[in-house]
Amino acid sequence: MTPLATDASLPKGRVAEAVPVPVIASGGAGRLDHFAEVLDQGGASAVLAASLLSNTIARLRVTLTGRPLLGLAAVVVGVGALAAGAYVAHRSPALVLWAAVAAAPARIPFTVGGSSANLLVPLYVVIACIAAAAAYELASGRDEPPAAGWIGWTLAAFVGMSALSMTWTADPYRGGVSMLFFYLPFAFLAARLSTLHPGRRELTGAVVIQIALGVLFAVVAFGQELTHHIFWNPNIKVGNLFRSFFRVNSLFWDASVYGRFMAVTLVLLAGIAIYRRLSPGLAVLMVALFAAMYFSYSQSAMVALAAGALVLGTGIWPRRLIAGLAGAAAVIAVAGLAAALRGNSANRVTSDRAHLVRLGWRVVRHHPIDGAGLGGFQRAAMAGTAHPFHLANAASHTTPVTVIAELGPLGLALYVALLAAVLLTAARGAAAQGVRVTLAAVFVTIFASSLFYNSFFEDPATWICMALLASLAVTAPSHQGIGGRTWPATTDTPSARSS
Repeated sequence: MTPLATDASLPKGRVAEAVPVPVIASGGAGRLDHFAEVLDQGGASAVLAASLLSNTIARLRVTLTGRPLLGLAAVVVGVGALAAGAYVAHRSPALVLWAAVAAAPARIPFTVGGSSANLLVPLYVVIACIAAAAAYELASGRDEPPAAGWIGWTLAAFVGMSALSMTWTADPYRGGVSMLFFYLPFAFLAARLSTLHPGRRELTGAVVIQIALGVLFAVVAFGQELTHHIFWNPNIKVGNLFRSFFRVNSLFWDASVYGRFMAVTLVLLAGIAIYRRLSPGLAVLMVALFAAMYFSYSQSAMVALAAGALVLGTGIWPRRLIAGLAGAAAVIAVAGLAAALRGNSANRVTSDRAHLVRLGWRVVRHHPIDGAGLGGFQRAAMAGTAHPFHLANAASHTTPVTVIAELGPLGLALYVALLAAVLLTAARGAAAQGVRVTLAAVFVTIFASSLFYNSFFEDPATWICMALLASLAVTAPSHQGIGGRTWPATTDTPSARSS
């Protein structure tokens, strides 16, 4: 068979009659009726259809090829939906932010070319609608240039450096996936969100959506804990058979990603409690969400939550107390690590992260100037070893190590500059202190998690948070709340709230 049709030039049964063994036809069926042709005309005993059965694109192609009217209808509906989404994005900027927050955690299983991934398809749909609206605004002369300040400049430099590294990357495929599915669409999303200048209504709506999603994921997690049944991820399923505890992942593929989402939600709730009011209902909700996060048994999520709480404390605690708490936390961490290492290997204590860090420094030694290029960490780490193609267990789990290994010292400098720009913008922005500190705490929560579980630039929450901080740096949110309620400007400080 060929990719689009069977080879009709072969006389019926020529191959099957020439050999004394059963013939299996393999490769490239374009439609389901090709199977009937090769079985009937070619005399084959069986056909292989793995690509058509497992490849999402191939299944869609087969369906639309066999039903052209259905394909045409799908195109018309798709274009109409895109136009409607673009109209909404143009007319209601608040919905753009809310849709991005709602779609950010949704990942759809997708298979292409034998590789499986959980893609952020709903978010890509939102970005496509925003892009169509931006194209209309640009054509009509109504486009507003992004006002992202230093965050925008450093982020653009980092993305540009990452794109340039594609010219020398050790793994063009993985680099292309990172650039096309994460860096470019998320950078565009951040640029557009930075032009929204969200007010109190927009920010409140985004927080409500985040909390609602957190409640949904918590309910699912509690159900998994009670029934000891998770929906997917065979690695977690097998691991639960041999652990003394049961690990949940809610509606996420990875339990650590679920834990990170819950940690971000808890930090937002803590910001509300500090800068607005800690009601009994809010306290109960925070306890429930923390319990749901606990069952993920994600150490990185726990550390991230502690880091975010420490940042929130900067707005209400004296600097000496902050320094003391940070120092105490560092001492406890070092002492705990030393105790855990007694009689155990560093790999076992760190869940093999120590080995991955050593692989990162191996890449740095071999590529000290320009790095291995975007996406090149795994292939460069295993190059020259006895198993150069065993890449599955060589994925970096620490973002700073990944950055210096793939982009070299210059890339690391741009990464550090980006972090500094975000924190300085949060410290000096025009928005109220409570908004700025809470968003900074969310950003630090994601960053702390990425020290143990990569996915810093692959998490859309990172880009949304940076865009909001950049936008609020030049425009303070209005004090008009949901339902027309007016919020006094002074209520964003703990002292004013308690007075």
